[in-house]
Amino acid sequence: MAINFYKKIRRNINEDGLIVGSSGFLVSNMVGKIDFGQPLRILEIGSGKGPFTKELIRRMSTDSTLDVCEIKSEYNPWIERLMKSNPSKKVKLHNSCVTELLTTANYYDVIISSLPLKNFTRMNDQNAFLYRVIEGFKFALSDGGIYLQYQYFKSNKSDIEAVFGKEMDKVDFVPLNILPAFVYSMTK
Repeated sequence: MAINFYKKIRRNINEDGLIVGSSGFLVSNMVGKIDFGQPLRILEIGSGKGPFTKELIRRMSTDSTLDVCEIKSEYNPWIERLMKSNPSKKVKLHNSCVTELLTTANYYDVIISSLPLKNFTRMNDQNAFLYRVIEGFKFALSDGGIYLQYQYFKSNKSDIEAVFGKEMDKVDFVPLNILPAFVYSMTK
């Protein structure tokens, strides 16, 4: 039984980058950085069962749009339930690689990511997947837009800064999460 539990935790960390879902403290920290006082085009990446999705939908105006990108269709029922219970909100679910949504320049006002960047191959060159994803965030983010990313370890900060060409605006530490997390805030 302990072996099966360990295998499940290891699979979750390797595939999803997490042990359990994000805490309300992490969700509040990240979503609290977004100014919902205006219509926004939001991209959420790696929704899982939707803790961030739920709060984004709750706070966004009916003039805003939310693209939810989750490559694993096994999470669709949770996101679809949130969509059905909020019919006045413009939410679209995409079961695809995020790079397919990062093709229009200056499109999104907010990109909020739960991608486990640490699990991707390091940025050795511009062909590395990690580089292409971060470059895609910069490309698709509007001027003045905000990119929010959490990580369990203070990793990939320098990768993000290298692509955006500036220092991180802010790094918060959220200890009340399993695992404690660092929240990166980067504006374009």
